[in-house]
Amino acid sequence: MGLSSSAGVVVAIIMASSNSVFAADAGTPAGEEAGTRAVAQQCVKDLQAFDKEFAGVGFGVLPPGGFTAQHYYAWGVEGTPRDKLRAWSDAAYLYALEGNEQLCQAVLASMRKFYEGHQKLVGTESDDLNVKTAWRRAHLARAAPVAAMDHLVRAKILIGSEIRNLKDERLGKIEDIVLNPDKRDIRYILVSRGGFLGIGKNWVAIRWSDLRATEDHELYVLDVAPTVLDEAPSVEPRTFAKTADPEWLRSLDQYWDHVLK
Repeated sequence: MGLSSSAGVVVAIIMASSNSVFAADAGTPAGEEAGTRAVAQQCVKDLQAFDKEFAGVGFGVLPPGGFTAQHYYAWGVEGTPRDKLRAWSDAAYLYALEGNEQLCQAVLASMRKFYEGHQKLVGTESDDLNVKTAWRRAHLARAAPVAAMDHLVRAKILIGSEIRNLKDERLGKIEDIVLNPDKRDIRYILVSRGGFLGIGKNWVAIRWSDLRATEDHELYVLDVAPTVLDEAPSVEPRTFAKTADPEWLRSLDQYWDHVLK
């Protein structure tokens, strides 16, 4: 499950570039700070293998009947299982970037323990691919429009959640929420696609009102093909302010009105 030696070299190059970006963002000359850091490459390989494993089993989605808050978690109050693993993953990658193999592996061990506990709660239903596929799709089909939600949800839980279609195909990950100060609501969300450790990501805008939320808020649903997002209005961090332009907002509405009609 680990990377090959050639892939390890690629990871090292990516990591070095990532360090330079972080240093630039912090106002630190990349050559002084980031250039002297030794990336914990073994932990990076282990993290990527772990990421691939739990992505493959559909981690985070509750089986039929779900779990009670007493035995698991209370959405809207505590982080969801996927949210908790995201927090650990971010910490582990940061330790890896700092070259701290020991702390990176310690966080990864906590992730594995939590993951194994979750899989025991899911039970044997997750072992049969056909059964798992059926109840995951049924779970997505029960998603309700976000406009119909009658309870509060923390932004912390929303950010980082996956967006999938009814075929259980991954469309992207919610990276940020853009608010509308005039109406005091969410104007649109920023969804990332592709990339690695923040490098090479493509950010697209999706209207919040077009999403549906699963009952446990682990996933959000937009029933379109993944290719639809290839043509969706994109957002560049450096030109973000331009998205307030009425013409850009009209193009956003026109695109999604056409796609979802």
